[in-house]
Amino acid sequence: MQDLVSTTELTYEQQHELYNQQIADNKQLSSAMAYLLMDLCEEGDNDANNIQELESFNSSKIPSISIYDYICRILKQAQCSQECLIMGLILIDKLSQKWGRIILKSINVHRLYVVAVMLSAKFYDDRFFQNSYYAKVAGISHEEFNHLERVLVFLLEFKLNIDPLLFFTYRQRIITNYFDNPD
Repeated sequence: MQDLVSTTELTYEQQHELYNQQIADNKQLSSAMAYLLMDLCEEGDNDANNIQELESFNSSKIPSISIYDYICRILKQAQCSQECLIMGLILIDKLSQKWGRIILKSINVHRLYVVAVMLSAKFYDDRFFQNSYYAKVAGISHEEFNHLERVLVFLLEFKLNIDPLLFFTYRQRIITNYFDNPD
């Protein structure tokens, strides 16, 4: 989505103002994230080259559950914060930056996104669940979820920290581009 290096410092007042802005209700955020992820998948699906390191995230077939319904399920059942949905996207974007192209495809978006969101919840939320529960939410086995989490953490080189300015920039772009005009 953008260069991931943030060099600008926010003043306390700017941080406070951004922190206190309400994103939206869960349904509106889920819809915006689904449109954004579908846009990225459309671009990724047009790239015939596969990244070998991400093949473990590929489903045997494109899941029948829509990405919107999947995001709603994550929010409802995993009870993670809305911010984790955006941070999951940022983690995925870090990988896109690593390979210099969009990595999301219809075949991997569900698994890659749910693991990125759950990593964000574990890293940022005060309350989170065990992997066995997240695996049930994701609709995959506990062992597979553990494996995918390990793969993602190693691909990210254990760099899960997200600069607050980067987070607020992503959030604002999502609000501007996908809340007002999702098409």
